[in-house]
Amino acid sequence: MKEIKVEMFALCQGAHNLDGHLTIVNTMDDFYVTGLPVRITFGVAIKLYIQAGVEGEKLLNISIIEKSTGENILPPISTNLRIERLDKASHINIALNLQNVLYERFGTYDVHLELDGGRLDDFAFEIIKK
Repeated sequence: MKEIKVEMFALCQGAHNLDGHLTIVNTMDDFYVTGLPVRITFGVAIKLYIQAGVEGEKLLNISIIEKSTGENILPPISTNLRIERLDKASHINIALNLQNVLYERFGTYDVHLELDGGRLDDFAFEIIKK
């Protein structure tokens, strides 16, 4: 079993984390738009499961990649996770709200998660013409 794994991963209208309570507003899988280019505001909600005994600094990178080109459509977002050793399993909630992200092509995109340089998970979504 991995020391850290993704327990929940959602694309949504908005996400909020307060005192360990993760609020997710209107989950979605795709964006329907009338034309391009388009700017979209949305949230990403992530719940990480931390196995008992895990500790230390971990680097989490979140990027959005256009699948057809493999290119990042915005600079990767990086944060250090400081994990203190616990004798029981725990969770880390991440609420990320992105505003006015520019999409210039229809197609499939991935929200890509990396932990310490290794792939952790991906969430695919599409930009679709109405």
